[in-house]
Amino acid sequence: MRSVACSYGTDRVGSTRLADSPMTHLLPQSRCDHSEPLEGARESVAKPVCWRILSVCVALVIMSNWATSAQAGRVAILLSADVPEYQKAVEGFKKTTDDTVVGTYDMRGDFDRGKKLIEEIQSEVKPDLIYVVGIWALQAVEREKVTIPIVYSMVLNPPAVVDAKNVTGASMNPSVEETFKILKQLNPNLRKVGTLYNPKTTGFLIEQAKAAAKEMNVELVSIEVDSPRDAIGALGKLRRQSVDVVWVLPDRHVVAPTVLEQILLFSFRARVPVVGLSERHAEMGSLISVSFASSEDIGSQAGELAKQISAGRAVDQLAFTTARKLEVVVNLKSARKLGIEVPDELIKQASKVIR
Repeated sequence: MRSVACSYGTDRVGSTRLADSPMTHLLPQSRCDHSEPLEGARESVAKPVCWRILSVCVALVIMSNWATSAQAGRVAILLSADVPEYQKAVEGFKKTTDDTVVGTYDMRGDFDRGKKLIEEIQSEVKPDLIYVVGIWALQAVEREKVTIPIVYSMVLNPPAVVDAKNVTGASMNPSVEETFKILKQLNPNLRKVGTLYNPKTTGFLIEQAKAAAKEMNVELVSIEVDSPRDAIGALGKLRRQSVDVVWVLPDRHVVAPTVLEQILLFSFRARVPVVGLSERHAEMGSLISVSFASSEDIGSQAGELAKQISAGRAVDQLAFTTARKLEVVVNLKSARKLGIEVPDELIKQASKVIR
């Protein structure tokens, strides 16, 4: 039996030459060379079969393109302010999403301006989704009761800011589970983790921490505070509980300068290490700090959520994400003062080591 292959580059369909078609580069360009002509009915059957195959290929490519276009949505971007970290998040979002960005708006930190921009976006631009960057932009769309899908990024403690079925996003919060793994790595014999919190701000983190602590057979000593003064007074309770480490949460009652100062004094007096929220905390004296490492990647996480929404997923089925790239800073000066030996593996993994 003689093999037959179709020549896609030389034949004609009506008056249109396939070689001139813009879809041709997506199709095989090889051509067959018949060693001898086919005879009778076999020749009359071979060419129609080839063209049917080619037609199916072209149709599949066109349908694929139509499906991609149908899934892509129109997105308006609302910035809390024009700062470098927010711009990096926008870059990550644009690189990840398939949606078309129809406009970028800057609140400039002004809620009155934000209100006007949101009115313009809803009445004139009419996007399928709004991507908000930073807590001010998220608060602005929450105040205006925007009902179309909202995806945010670069926000700490989002459950304390918004609770709406049309809102999801990528937070700056490190994963509680990953933080506890780092604590266990720092001290394999870890028994008690102490922390201060306000239920309205970081209560959701305490619930996650309870699950992580139970999984690792660690006791969580969490003390509720309502003000910075309460937080300072609660340090004595942590000392009486003989906690092995103090975990600082992103809570305004706890990260006030006066409270942080007292937490660090407590750390050195009681020889109890502190886990801070940022490189600045490590520079101030916390043994280690755990924070997000990449604004661009947080923007990418937001873009991934937007893609799922455009593909038909309900917003209320998409939980907000935590930072997947972490920055860990280790302060060996504090380790020496506390008489703690930091494992070499943790030092090697650290983004920065203060010696």
